[in-house]
Amino acid sequence: MATERYREEVPLPNGTGRNRRPIDAGNARRRAQALAVMIAVLAAAAALRLIGIRYGLPAVFNADEPHHVNVAVSFGRGSLNPGVFKYPTLWMYALFIEYGFYFILWSGFGLARSLSDFGALFAWHPGGFYLLGRLLSAACSLAGVLLACRAAGRLFGGMSALWAAALLAASPTAAVSAHAAKPDSMMFCLSAAAWVFAARFFEGGKPRDLALAGLFSGLAASTQYTAAPLLALIPAAAWARALARGESARGLLKPAALAALVFAAGFLAGSPFILLDWRSFMRDALDQRGVVGAGSPVGAVVLKNALTFAGHWAVGGLLLICGAFRLLRSDRPRAALLLIPAAAFLALLACSPEGAWQRYQLAVFPAYAAAAAYAVEWLPARLASPLLAFVLLLPGGRQSWAYATDLRLDDTRTLAAAWIESSLPEGTRILTDQEHSSPLIRMCRREVSELLERTRSEGHPRWRYYELMLRSHPGGGFEALRILRSAADLRSGAWHAGWSARGRATVDVLGGLAAARAAGVEVVALTSDGVEATGAPEYARFLRETRSAGALLAEFSPEPGLRRGPMIEIYRIAGANP
Repeated sequence: MATERYREEVPLPNGTGRNRRPIDAGNARRRAQALAVMIAVLAAAAALRLIGIRYGLPAVFNADEPHHVNVAVSFGRGSLNPGVFKYPTLWMYALFIEYGFYFILWSGFGLARSLSDFGALFAWHPGGFYLLGRLLSAACSLAGVLLACRAAGRLFGGMSALWAAALLAASPTAAVSAHAAKPDSMMFCLSAAAWVFAARFFEGGKPRDLALAGLFSGLAASTQYTAAPLLALIPAAAWARALARGESARGLLKPAALAALVFAAGFLAGSPFILLDWRSFMRDALDQRGVVGAGSPVGAVVLKNALTFAGHWAVGGLLLICGAFRLLRSDRPRAALLLIPAAAFLALLACSPEGAWQRYQLAVFPAYAAAAAYAVEWLPARLASPLLAFVLLLPGGRQSWAYATDLRLDDTRTLAAAWIESSLPEGTRILTDQEHSSPLIRMCRREVSELLERTRSEGHPRWRYYELMLRSHPGGGFEALRILRSAADLRSGAWHAGWSARGRATVDVLGGLAAARAAGVEVVALTSDGVEATGAPEYARFLRETRSAGALLAEFSPEPGLRRGPMIEIYRIAGANP
């Protein structure tokens, strides 16, 4: 086969290549050089994932992080049923286990502090919980890079593992995902493991490896539903194996069917209550169906996202195109293995308005990197030097570095929160937008007590959180109300948006500023990432009246290189009802 000349070159010292000739002194030097470059690439990957990882804390500026962290902490009540299935639960179980170890160390094995103290820590000082989740995400992302380069090395030998690692180490999508306590990085890691076992099956034909590919694919789908199309990896690996050996694929139907069953078992093992509490799951699935189906399909945007998996398309994208083209011409078995699952992802995402998110393709990033690495392996030997790894790092590395270093700047939301704490009297009733886009406001005891009474009487699970807050309230604080946002405005399911709103103090401002006055609002904090950013005309009256009738107390604006975040405007409102 055409790829055999690469298999006979000196492999990377991580065991991904094939050594088919004795190692002489020159080979040993090249191995040592490759190892040094690989260590440098992984160090760069770690830096791009860890710099700025504490951004915002104790405030949380990512809209999705609180859901995962809150559900993971809620498992401490004694039930592993999340009750809400907007996401599968494997990532939240991993967070729960991590928080268990956190409690053991923080509490001195339960001797110095109690579980109640731990709950109070989360209620008033949650930064450590989010930081641990982000660190776990970064670790998963790094592990995913290692596994993906192992898959590339198994398929193509030579230096392909190094090229794949360089492309994924600097991937902006992977770096951004690693900074959040969200399941994307774990999904990427488990998917990369599935690609490793698929490559092993392609090479050795052991049904066990195909079953393990199915298992890790199912576990990946149990972190993010968007990884479900990785099921296509099973028939793709079976067909690729049959093509490589010139045999009929019928003999592989049984191991492929078994691997598909293992996929389902892996999915349910990570999210068992999807089956055990299937009514709640179906409720949420139907609730999200309207969100997924709303809007126009993204179409060719998915191709743009694929070509920029490693940063600018001029490097990773062109290499991906060249690698895919050469595979289709000269190595159709490996082309089937890598490109069929990728095509399944692209086809499904192209049909949905949600397919525009590049992170939804993380499960097939290992295939993109392997195909691109194959293109690099075809370069003349004098050009394919280890220094090329740094060239591959540059496009994505530049973007990832800019993102990571920007996170270290002061944030307008943090500055506004500090101003509120120092400038407004305790107990002031303040209306803000969504938590992630607004200043962090500490609730006073009276508001916590009222919310506890209301949520407990309505049976809303958030009452446990307010009970923890009330028991350990440090004093002071403000009355924090939120603008009531519609499900369509939030791009969420109607049931989920309503359920979330019932657990908070909200004000419906569609009628204008009068509703805020009637609720006793004394101060309004507007954010450019809030209702104004949605372009929804129904909020125009409220915004106009707030700016015209309110007195501007403070303004915090972003400035490149100095401050990041949305524009924050704080207005005093006259005529509020007490």
